[in-house]
Amino acid sequence: MMPARSRRKNSLPQCCRRYNMAKLFEISNDFAELFDRFEDFNEMEDPAEKEAILQAWYNTLEGIEGEFEIKAESIGQYIKQLRVEIAAMKEEEQRLAQRRRTKEHNAEGLSIYLKTCMEQVHRDKIDTPRCRISLRNNAETVQIDNESLFVRMLQQHGRDDLLRYKEPEIRKTEVKKLLQSGEVFHGARLIRTRSLVIK
Repeated sequence: MMPARSRRKNSLPQCCRRYNMAKLFEISNDFAELFDRFEDFNEMEDPAEKEAILQAWYNTLEGIEGEFEIKAESIGQYIKQLRVEIAAMKEEEQRLAQRRRTKEHNAEGLSIYLKTCMEQVHRDKIDTPRCRISLRNNAETVQIDNESLFVRMLQQHGRDDLLRYKEPEIRKTEVKKLLQSGEVFHGARLIRTRSLVIK
């Protein structure tokens, strides 16, 4: 069997870039070096190559010497670090999404205003050195005055070909309550999975 250090050197791609992440949780150098490469694999485009490298990564992880509890602790610390980063990313995504929605609203409002002004002065085109603005006729769309009445009218006249029906959805919460009360359904059962808790 190849020694752990040699296997790690040969199994991991040398082109992997290093992540300069602040270490919020103490992780030993061997594990820190290995974990720094973990996220690089997700950026690989070739599924087969990605799978092979990930398998080599896990093999390397298993090959690092040390007690199981020490290894588990290092992995747990790394997961906690990832969760901190995920929370920060989500917060930033929400902030950027709010800014995007605000700018979209502003752009839409100004577009409506400018379109209305051009129609009022009967201008279909404005051409300046820095901007070209024009009004154009869009493709025809259907406008339904009262959708509920229109749907009933189509149903009464047998025009289901003009309606789109959604697939029924199972109310799993209600099914769960009935299963817990002792009712039996063919093809449905209560199961209990397990999750990993890291504190």
